[in-house]
Amino acid sequence: MNVIRHARYADKVMRIEGALAVSGVGGGVLLWTQAAYFGGYGFAAAAFLALGGVNIGVKAMRNYNRYLRGAEGEEAALAALLALPDGYSCISNFVVPGTHQGDADLIVVGPFGVLVVEVKTFTGHYACHGDAWFRVHDDGVRQPLRSSVTKQLKRNRKAAQHYLVDCDSQSPVYAIAVFPDALKLDCVHPTAPMVRLSGLADHVLSLPPAPGGLDTAPLEALFGPTQSREADTSAGREPSPGISS
Repeated sequence: MNVIRHARYADKVMRIEGALAVSGVGGGVLLWTQAAYFGGYGFAAAAFLALGGVNIGVKAMRNYNRYLRGAEGEEAALAALLALPDGYSCISNFVVPGTHQGDADLIVVGPFGVLVVEVKTFTGHYACHGDAWFRVHDDGVRQPLRSSVTKQLKRNRKAAQHYLVDCDSQSPVYAIAVFPDALKLDCVHPTAPMVRLSGLADHVLSLPPAPGGLDTAPLEALFGPTQSREADTSAGREPSPGISS
């Protein structure tokens, strides 16, 4: 299977959040240790700034860890897709030209056409009803998520469809949301397909061939091979992380 990697938006954010975490916590702690040398209002101001810096650093570290889990989830999904035979390609972190949307986690190109893959690294217990998503706490209380997994997936699929139409491609476009095997997930009337990580490769192989056949080479080229290589799955080697600038 051919692997094409684009620059990952999360990597840029992680560098920023990591710097904020270190500077916020480190600067806040340093200022706190010096606050005792200030008297009166100076001490209060220094203490306030120190606590603010630590708070900013802690939030940045949480964001860093969230993006890190997402990146690890994408790599796990890519590793699962390495089982696909020749004739399939996987593109990571592709941003549709001319859009302001984030990048698609993974795009698989094969005899069926194009599959947009959204990878989620949720842990614990989640539920959805249509396009509404919730985190389920131990006491059974459902906390609504700020964003909908299925709406996000459908937006990415529609963006890919429009892009292919603009490129005069008639390829079918599918979409799938991927979740960890251990996740507890309760869904009622989901509006988009979902699969566990262990079943991702089988799902791709089950997609029907495009009517009339499909030449995947020009289709793959539309997703811009910045750096690609053939994955030597027989030797158990994974593609090197070729990130373009």
